[in-house]
Amino acid sequence: MQGRVTDGLRALLGANEEEKEIRGTRYTPREILQQPATWEKTYIICAERRPDLIQFLLASGIGMEEGTRPTVLHVGAGTSDYIGRALTYLLRRLWRCEVWAVPSTDLLTNLEDLVFAHRPYLWISFSRSGDSPEGLAVLEAALQKYPKVRHLLVTCNEKGGMAAVCEKTPSRAFVLALDNTANDRGLAMTGSYTNMVIAGHCLAHVSSPDDYEGIFSVLLQAAPRFLEQAQESATAIAQEDFSRACWT
Repeated sequence: MQGRVTDGLRALLGANEEEKEIRGTRYTPREILQQPATWEKTYIICAERRPDLIQFLLASGIGMEEGTRPTVLHVGAGTSDYIGRALTYLLRRLWRCEVWAVPSTDLLTNLEDLVFAHRPYLWISFSRSGDSPEGLAVLEAALQKYPKVRHLLVTCNEKGGMAAVCEKTPSRAFVLALDNTANDRGLAMTGSYTNMVIAGHCLAHVSSPDDYEGIFSVLLQAAPRFLEQAQESATAIAQEDFSRACWT
């Protein structure tokens, strides 16, 4: 991958530890630069787990006759909630069932208002660390109170608390753990966000992997060009006389 953004990131990576600490660049530049290589690892993991995923999803009602399919909830907090929102319409279209993104914080405080005990659900929880207190609490509560809720955890930490909880109930829960390189150490979720979105794409296309292969190839080709364009935009913004910048 060529271009000024790569050179800039590598310059930050090459700084001494004291400078990285001062700048707050100990982790994030590397976590940006290692994309899209980490996406390929996620793609391979999803391909290898595909037979098990299909079996679990079929048992959850995905792909079954209309009227028997579950309501799918994308569960996460903060950036992990944005992952669910980014994937909602894709899964709704390809799985042909109700799919909603619901923050885990809302479920934690209003669980009985949002989940009907007699209806089947599939929760797809997104969690980088798998250790967020609200994620753990709502997962444990759902497993205890709602036997018709099945859980699919997408996480970048196979040793996290949520993964451990799911592994105790394999009949109702499935853990899709991504490679540890996707587990961002920096404050900002960069690689963990994009890798969990890629995993969501693979889930959406679990019954049509050939359809996604071409799309994924385009994403791999587009990433370096996007980083180059991002560098140009960042340079232009930095030259303006702004004291603060807000991205929406």
